[in-house]
Amino acid sequence: MRKTVFLCLLAALLMQTTYAAQTGDSVTYNFKGHFLVLPACVISDDKVLDIAFNTVGVKKVDGMNYKQTIPYTVECKGEPDNTPLNLTVTGTAESFDDAAVTTDAAGLGIQIQADGQPLKLNTAKATTLGALSSLVLTAVPVKDPATELTAQTFSATATLKVDYQ
Repeated sequence: MRKTVFLCLLAALLMQTTYAAQTGDSVTYNFKGHFLVLPACVISDDKVLDIAFNTVGVKKVDGMNYKQTIPYTVECKGEPDNTPLNLTVTGTAESFDDAAVTTDAAGLGIQIQADGQPLKLNTAKATTLGALSSLVLTAVPVKDPATELTAQTFSATATLKVDYQ
């Protein structure tokens, strides 16, 4: 029995001493790159676009009447048509319609639409450079249903922005 206990203890000691300490390893990484200065896109030759609604009947503002096409162009020299980009219309949104720019006439907004659908202001619409040529932007007067419009002049301002990488 003593001999068995001694052999077991000897085996246990030998097992503990046969483990080698792990020392690990390390690798150095080198990162390299090239910065590009992308040419700026030019929207409508950097000109202010005036959209004239002319005479608007206060009883005929319904989100469909008086719709005007926004005649914009976007030129990004040297970029292929499949270049992804974000198109954003920025401005102060009406409380009754988050796609309508606030005007200086109480209860009247100018809703911006992309291909006939309301385009939420200050929110990027993902598209490509090539798809912009067929993306139709329109502006249409809309009214707050809780407000009675009165005869007056009105104006509003929004900014069209295009970002790409």
